[in-house]
Amino acid sequence: MEILIISGLSGAGKSSAATYLEDMGYYTVDNVPADIILKFAEFCAQSDGRYDRVALVSDIRSGNGNFQGILDAMERLKQGGDICRLLFVTADLETIIKRYKETRRRHPLMQQADSLEKAVRTEQEMMEPLRQRADVVIDTTHLSTAQLRGELLRHFGSDTTEKGG
Repeated sequence: MEILIISGLSGAGKSSAATYLEDMGYYTVDNVPADIILKFAEFCAQSDGRYDRVALVSDIRSGNGNFQGILDAMERLKQGGDICRLLFVTADLETIIKRYKETRRRHPLMQQADSLEKAVRTEQEMMEPLRQRADVVIDTTHLSTAQLRGELLRHFGSDTTEKGG
């Protein structure tokens, strides 16, 4: 079984990445807390191959800011013989702020911060341990959606991946 953990900064493109990975044959689940990853993997392992490629989005919304649980779960999955990789999606501060202003969505840390910039900077600091351990880091600052899709195909595509569309 192949499990891909998608994490990264809010507004960097994790949802878009998950959508493209779903198009590539991954079963995707958004906003997965770290302590559920192993149980979900166990469920998938018992699915007779229906969920043999899974992408789980786990980020700042999914926990208390301590991401060691994600790293621990990944290590246990690897020890069990599963392919488990971490994709970290990022973008520069200005790009994330611009994206938030365009969508009018609230950053998940806005309650603790007095500005959007401070919320993004706090999230960058909190997420740095995951970024350091990521197998693949994709910076979407200057990527179009088509280029993001191409990067995902390059890193996570396979011979059975649908190349059209």
